[in-house]
Amino acid sequence: MIDIQWFAPNRLAAQIVPRLRQLGLTVATDDETPARLAIAMSGTVAERAWRYATTHRCPYVLYVWDLPPWRIGSGKPDPVWWAFGRFVRLPRLGRRYRERRGYYSRLRFIAARARAVWSSSALATASVGAHFDVPCTRVPYCYDSDRFVPLDGARRAAPHLLSVSRLEPYKNQEALLRAAARLQPALPVRLIGRGSEETRLRRRAAELGVRCSVESGLSDAEIVAAYRQASVVVCPSRFEGFGLSPIEAIACGTPVVASDIPPHREFVGGAAQLFSLDDEPGLVAALRAALAGPAPDPAAVKPLTIDAAAARFYAGLVQLL
Repeated sequence: MIDIQWFAPNRLAAQIVPRLRQLGLTVATDDETPARLAIAMSGTVAERAWRYATTHRCPYVLYVWDLPPWRIGSGKPDPVWWAFGRFVRLPRLGRRYRERRGYYSRLRFIAARARAVWSSSALATASVGAHFDVPCTRVPYCYDSDRFVPLDGARRAAPHLLSVSRLEPYKNQEALLRAAARLQPALPVRLIGRGSEETRLRRRAAELGVRCSVESGLSDAEIVAAYRQASVVVCPSRFEGFGLSPIEAIACGTPVVASDIPPHREFVGGAAQLFSLDDEPGLVAALRAALAGPAPDPAAVKPLTIDAAAARFYAGLVQLL
């Protein structure tokens, strides 16, 4: 029997598995091999991990990246049972979760029965405790420190502002467009991502007279190059559970301007220019400071490298085996 069965929704969430193996743990990602412990690295794979743990009668760890407040609100979970190999949910009368009620109610059920619940940040830890009423431990994950490294030599791209994220309302890219319209000399904006806001952001940029490109489908190498070429990376989100983009930018040695929200303060507060949400003059001032200031030291995000995260996870996992 191996040590860990690892459930991951994507490549990043399995990034530390090879390092854990180097540290001496036996880890599988095949959903089948019997293990002493399972770990679900996201709510999106929690049900797979639950079924595996139920079948193999092993404990499991649930990792929660975030609980978006516009989905949870101040509601309560619907009652959930596990019966005859499936989840059964009874819709609650009265105050309920605002969105995706079934998903978050099942996730809360799984969290309540986990050997341990871990989360990505102090904010996520507090949210899990408040909304799921279960103990939760802060165990920050990592960025891809094998790829996001500084560029040797000077940047060769024309000056521009960059934002890398999904194009959704809470990502707040319009704030960047409005601030860019006030900058002198004017700088173009490059948005990398896809989402429901794309058409509106293109239209808003045209209204503001901001040169703006929107791109998606870039390769891993192209994303790294984009970070390295940018004059400033701007992360104006209203909410993040962890917040990878400013971490990746600082790892590349690129100046960062980020909204003053808890995860940004927690992980890049000493290396980025922070601005208060809805403070447009403050954002413009932060952009000017970042453009005029020195590049950040990538050592600021060393605690979030793959090796650092693997060491944290190893220490926590061996205590549960």
